[in-house]
Amino acid sequence: MSDKINSPDNEGAHTISPDGKILYFTACNRQAGKGSCDIYMSEWYRGGWDYPVNLYEINSKAWDSQPSISPDGRTLYFTSSRNGGKDLFVTHFGDNGEWSEPVPLPSNINTSGNEMSPFLHPDGKTLYFTSDGHLGMGGLDIFYSKMIDDSTWSDPVNIGYPINTYRDEAFLFVSASGEKAYFASGGLDTRNMDILSFELYKEARPDPVTYMKGIVTDISTGLPLQASFELTDLSSEKVIASSSSDEDGSFLLCIPTGRDYMLNVSADKYLFYSDNFNLTGVQTKTDPYIKNIQMQPATSNAVVVLKNIFFDTDKFDLKPESYAELEKVRLMLVSNPKMRIEIGGHTDNTGSIEHNKTLSENRAKAVVNYLVSKGISASRMTYKGYGDTVPISTNDTPEGRALNRRTEFKVISN
Repeated sequence: MSDKINSPDNEGAHTISPDGKILYFTACNRQAGKGSCDIYMSEWYRGGWDYPVNLYEINSKAWDSQPSISPDGRTLYFTSSRNGGKDLFVTHFGDNGEWSEPVPLPSNINTSGNEMSPFLHPDGKTLYFTSDGHLGMGGLDIFYSKMIDDSTWSDPVNIGYPINTYRDEAFLFVSASGEKAYFASGGLDTRNMDILSFELYKEARPDPVTYMKGIVTDISTGLPLQASFELTDLSSEKVIASSSSDEDGSFLLCIPTGRDYMLNVSADKYLFYSDNFNLTGVQTKTDPYIKNIQMQPATSNAVVVLKNIFFDTDKFDLKPESYAELEKVRLMLVSNPKMRIEIGGHTDNTGSIEHNKTLSENRAKAVVNYLVSKGISASRMTYKGYGDTVPISTNDTPEGRALNRRTEFKVISN
């Protein structure tokens, strides 16, 4: 590492955000430090790590170390001795651009003993850590806990023998697939430890994650764009992961399996890009998605397919999973107060011409009515049902018909 990160003193206990853009690490005994050891952050910039920033708002006058970042980059777990012994703490990055006051994890995680070396898997809900306060096999043992309903943690489970022994086991790292794990074992106090690996058994595995990578470009010029990404769980409307593309347009995004997702890509002066990843029921690792994204400038007649607007078969009532995407449309209209759009409904060729036209019009109208209920003026929107007259794929296959059943918006003026 460069001398921007390292110093003549002690650096270590590092973690990198799943998109590879932010490095969190521990540095000790620095002149501008707040405590004996502090947590620092460095961003990847033009091919290297930039000068680190001390996270003063979360550090204390004691010892703060061993950070682990959530896949959306907005929750940081770490170890601190600010309350006497070593405990696990959590802080959240707010919309105000600041980290919240760190709070200790609940009493079913922290004990009167020592808890340390947290590792939050990129699935965002499986936490591994080391403790000598929970019932164990001697010394420090490795435990795991699962997040329940995005708010509480299950009671920790000892990962068991022969991984845990009478010696110290700590610093667990689990691969993206959830199959392989690495840890250190030996004597922590005597600094006599070795790195070991093992196949993680099923009960202790996290949800596997996959990745999407590609390049973002302007659809007209082909030039690379810097854009922001959000991956949202459609059932909870919670942002699971977020990232941004580099100056060359390249990006990497972590996608936990087992859920139905909305992908939203946005850039200034461009219409947002929408996609859907239905990984519900997928509980095994999948190959990375390779996806190059072309962004459309927010000009008249530009059309975007809203891939996360859902209706039951032959119905025109919006399903709740549609609300996250509709909020993106609302925010786009708020950010572009002069923009007027048409919402277009489309069907496949199943059913009569008249039935398809009526169904598609009612679906488009449902979208407009929803946006009006959220404060968007009806004068800025029109709706039209096209039935099956404007297919974008064949109607001879189930996959083609699924593509033809869609909701779009078209910019009328901006």
